[in-house]
Amino acid sequence: MHPSRPESAATDVPEFITDLEGGLFEIVLSKALSDTAAAAVDHNKKGEVIVKFKIEQILGTHQVRIQHDLKFSKPTSMGRVSEETSGATVLHVGKYGALSLAQPPLFSQDQSQNQTRIPGA
Repeated sequence: MHPSRPESAATDVPEFITDLEGGLFEIVLSKALSDTAAAAVDHNKKGEVIVKFKIEQILGTHQVRIQHDLKFSKPTSMGRVSEETSGATVLHVGKYGALSLAQPPLFSQDQSQNQTRIPGA
């Protein structure tokens, strides 16, 4: 592990998933998981759900474009049915790489409390 990085995860994963395409990705993922699981039980065969993220910086910013691809294959009585979906979402990159839809503050709360205030300003 890199010495300047925290040992805990910086990105809130449930929030991250909800932020992708304004919640649409979360709905599609939920349906893919449920449909594939149900088909696996119904047909006593394996199904598969694959999620892939490609992350690319938006030049000159602390933002990234996250390409998110979802592929799933669910068994049927005679074979399988597959579906693919793809989208992209722009997210801010904060301290320690934390991803969020909202722009992070310019400085931490601890730093803001240490700022000198000029009376009357």
